[in-house]
Amino acid sequence: MYAVDGVARLSHVRAMALGATRMIAAQRNRELQWMRAAAALCVVVYHAGVYLERFTGDARFSALFDGRLGFLGVAIFFALSGYLMAEILPRTDAATFLLHRVVRIYPVFLLVFATLYVARRKWDDYDLLALSLVPVGSGRTYYLGVEWTLLFEVTFYVFLYLVALAGLQRRLSLIALIWIGVAAMGSWAFPAVQTVLTPTIDLVPLMAVNAAFAGGLLIPTLRERAVFTPFLGLVAVLICFWFGTGGFIGDRWIAAVAAVILVGLCVSLRTDATMARPISLRALDRYGDWSYALYLCHVPLIIGIMIGDPPIPSLLLWVSGILLPLVVAIPFGIADVWFYRHAKRWADSLGSRRRKTLAAGYIMLFIGVAVYATVFGFHPAASAIPTTIATDNLPKATLSIPLRPEAVR
Repeated sequence: MYAVDGVARLSHVRAMALGATRMIAAQRNRELQWMRAAAALCVVVYHAGVYLERFTGDARFSALFDGRLGFLGVAIFFALSGYLMAEILPRTDAATFLLHRVVRIYPVFLLVFATLYVARRKWDDYDLLALSLVPVGSGRTYYLGVEWTLLFEVTFYVFLYLVALAGLQRRLSLIALIWIGVAAMGSWAFPAVQTVLTPTIDLVPLMAVNAAFAGGLLIPTLRERAVFTPFLGLVAVLICFWFGTGGFIGDRWIAAVAAVILVGLCVSLRTDATMARPISLRALDRYGDWSYALYLCHVPLIIGIMIGDPPIPSLLLWVSGILLPLVVAIPFGIADVWFYRHAKRWADSLGSRRRKTLAAGYIMLFIGVAVYATVFGFHPAASAIPTTIATDNLPKATLSIPLRPEAVR
């Protein structure tokens, strides 16, 4: 009887420990959602000011919310991605990892593009290479205005898939340090490359923008060593004051360091998961879920509002450029969450051999297109738009590929 009672108590203790672990994980996920929402809002606010200046000449908001906000928002997204992949990859097989990433990135991206495509009603105006999200170099047409970040994101996932195939999931910290070193060398040796938004695959590892990804991979290790303290949060704030002092490349690195610290602090917090949350935090929860959809749809909406220079006050136009994407992102965000949940479940239901086949097929297509673009190149699309940042405008540089007015009409 005593033995049975002891087993029951042990089971109860284990259940309590598991529940506490899940509660901590849920709280961390909630705070990551807040971070996602804040990062997306940073980019939206930045772009609202940029396009207001471009179409109306009013530079007040682009001066107040300048390129530094965009740099930090993008870097936070990348650092979050690096951290989450560092947590997921060691406990997931390579094929499942890649399929989960593919069904996370492409469906809502294609949905938003399809919505814009139908709204524009220019049926022969599309670019399949751009829609592939493979880094094929300049000369493509990216209609959503933010796809350049997805080129890096998808390449990051492909790289981690290959890392997992090689059985190096437990060496992510070392790989991240090497990658940071390569990006630092590339920043020094190839400064002109750093301003290219849509590089070919051979240039991607050399770019400073990857520092946030690589830094995110280090976050679990740094958290275990109790590196993320409130003092480091103060350091992150002070680092942000250095924006603009090191040029474009320096700002990339400053944003990466600040983003890694902020995300590290976020996942290191210990707060009461049962604490009642005000409505503002519940809204951040939801917009954390919808942040990817918001990121995808906001530029076409901002341009659609401002392209005709409507006769309304600039302040109202700028506010509308923020509020409309926040509203329109809701149905896209709901669709994104629903589809990802079901697509992920579908991927998990496949047999191991089929998952491996699908993952290998995607990888062969990705690498084949990327290598061909690097060696031979592709003819530019007829409606191609600039893919290099104008460095003489820093720190107000446009951080996403600018859409031409005719690309939206």
